[in-house]
Amino acid sequence: MSLKVGIVGLPNVGKSTLFNALTLNNVPAENFPFCTVDPNVGVVEVKDTRLIDINKIVHSNKIVYATINFFDIAGLVRGAHKGEGLGNQFLSHISESDLILEVVRDFEDSRVIHVENDVNPQRDIETINTELILKDIDKAGKLLSQSTNVIKKDSSYQESIDLLEKIQNILNMGQLISSESFSIRELGLLKKFDFLTSKPILYLHNISSYVPYIDKNNIYMNILFEYELSRLSSDERNDIMADMEIGESGIDLLSRFAFQNLGLRSFFTEGKDEIRAWVIKSGMSAPEAAGVIHTDFKEKFIKMEVVAFSDFVKNNGWNFSKDAGDLKIVGSDYEVQDGDIVIVRHS
Repeated sequence: MSLKVGIVGLPNVGKSTLFNALTLNNVPAENFPFCTVDPNVGVVEVKDTRLIDINKIVHSNKIVYATINFFDIAGLVRGAHKGEGLGNQFLSHISESDLILEVVRDFEDSRVIHVENDVNPQRDIETINTELILKDIDKAGKLLSQSTNVIKKDSSYQESIDLLEKIQNILNMGQLISSESFSIRELGLLKKFDFLTSKPILYLHNISSYVPYIDKNNIYMNILFEYELSRLSSDERNDIMADMEIGESGIDLLSRFAFQNLGLRSFFTEGKDEIRAWVIKSGMSAPEAAGVIHTDFKEKFIKMEVVAFSDFVKNNGWNFSKDAGDLKIVGSDYEVQDGDIVIVRHS
């Protein structure tokens, strides 16, 4: 499952430096707007310590973490929805993302230019969200116009028209689509329209403090410090973090935070060659999860052997979990849980 997070924000807020820290790549990070035009893409591991705990028991040759693709998208400005500052190009890149990560500057530094000439995180968030909302308003209007013509031929489009009118009202009030509640049926229809503001949004505040933390859907970190940490060896990084009493790096915190906000779960397979985390959407059945491992496994699914992570560690592996009665044999109706360790049986 390919997961895409689009990094957006005004120019000069730390997006490219964040991307460098995430991927250890050297993309441009100059002190002027629109340095980044094409979106750089980096694959980042979601560090899950459960895999390390499993490996202490099974001693596999390799650990394979789940991954997220981060897209470094160039800075937006006021008027982006009309094409200002190459806005149309940037907004099209955002539409390809599963989750939007808005980076906002939350520190003072006279040496770094701010496109609005002063630091105001809430204003910057409103600026970006307004551009996304205006782009969606334009799209909703066009879709409604097209749907009105279609309904004369096919009355089944009425549901879509009702939903589009509801969305249009939400947007006209200056609200994000994702801030409202929808029925299961509406959510199914909403997916096909791919509105920008229907995507989950996280806000990353670039702060001066070195200790990262999370507050609701906001994550706070010193991006430059995280970049400097990323350039060090693992031992050097761990020593510095221990000296500064930092329990988890901002980058690890971010990747895990983004993963959770996409409504995802990890289940695991283990063997001598490797332990691997597999990514699924919440609510996936055993055959659907098996299909993530290999497409044939879904069609030829027979059953799945499952041990919860906590039981696997408590019992020190498969055999003792079976003896303790913690190994389950499940069928097609089983919903795979986060942390399940599985063996798929198939024809």
